[in-house]
Amino acid sequence: MEGPRGTRKEEFDQVLKLVNYVFRESNNQPPDMEKRYPFLFNEDNLENLRIILKDNRPISHIGISEAEIIVYGCRTKIGSIGSVCTYPQYRGRGFATLLLENTIKKLDDDGADVMLVSGEGGLYKRAGCTEAGRVHKFKISGDDLKRFNPQAMEVFPYEEKNLENIVRVYQKERVRFFRSLEDFKKILTTGLAMDREAEILTVHKAHEFLGYLAVQIPEEKEGKERISNVAEYSGIRRAILGAVKPIFDRYDIQELSFNIPFHDAEFIYALKEKGFKSRIENIPGTLKIINFPRLMARFRPYIEERLGKRKADLIRFDQEGNRFTIRFEEEEFNTDARVLAQIVFGTHGEKEKEITPKKGEITKILKEIFPLPSIWPGLNCV
Repeated sequence: MEGPRGTRKEEFDQVLKLVNYVFRESNNQPPDMEKRYPFLFNEDNLENLRIILKDNRPISHIGISEAEIIVYGCRTKIGSIGSVCTYPQYRGRGFATLLLENTIKKLDDDGADVMLVSGEGGLYKRAGCTEAGRVHKFKISGDDLKRFNPQAMEVFPYEEKNLENIVRVYQKERVRFFRSLEDFKKILTTGLAMDREAEILTVHKAHEFLGYLAVQIPEEKEGKERISNVAEYSGIRRAILGAVKPIFDRYDIQELSFNIPFHDAEFIYALKEKGFKSRIENIPGTLKIINFPRLMARFRPYIEERLGKRKADLIRFDQEGNRFTIRFEEEEFNTDARVLAQIVFGTHGEKEKEITPKKGEITKILKEIFPLPSIWPGLNCV
């Protein structure tokens, strides 16, 4: 056995062969993982394609896509994990566990503070990953279209002439990935969003560009309702809502859903004002905070704005192995990786009430600064 380690250039085709076999060809799908996930499978990302080899060929793999995120002006780094697989004849030997441990260490060494995982299985739960991050899920049916302004927007399939417009509106989002122009060029033409076939639609009124949506194309299943989901949106929220009816017409659907992160209060309010109710859910997949003190140091401006400089100076964030401590003056709160992630990024239901301390000044402080806004994977999903 060799590894875990990064992929060498001459091994790239063998890695593609492995992931295409497991995720595509074994399900009678075309071997197109390189096209579907360009952030992962490119020769600039070889060190982040972590592999174990036997008999000089890759037999187990974890893919990492590292990215900066910007949250209210604070910048941090995350690692998104996907395409985790092992050839069937080598499963059950702990290779994926070894790769995941190696991945967590590499992300920490690379300065990533949070790991996002596309899966929810036992492999990730054993490593301390958990569901977290709150979103409001709204569902709009065909009967609801009367609630929308009949003077709807126009929607058009993405054309490269609108690339700069898309970059411009996305830059204005308060919580977003940092995406270079080259990144946008990669992801806007994959035809995929959050593991589903999707189309990028631009929103216009009187020839003025107002926003865009990544809309998952409804699957054709006999006897099933045609349902679409918006995997990502950006731009003027009223314009996004004005695109709802044209989307229904374009795909001949019976239902359209939006997943809106809790920090997007304007969009949530606009839908509730129209009489829609939301269901609170966690962001898909699981996550793990890798380096808590560094994460909170990067959010220091956010904390100062919430607490003031004096209190921010007195609060301490510590980490030792899988135990995490938050201190304020003489008060102390200790917890593990799962509970920490749920406090820092939020969860939903009664569980949220059970995980925070019940008294003291530290309770008030945690409620002031947490949950932090969560990043929705959108077009960066791997």
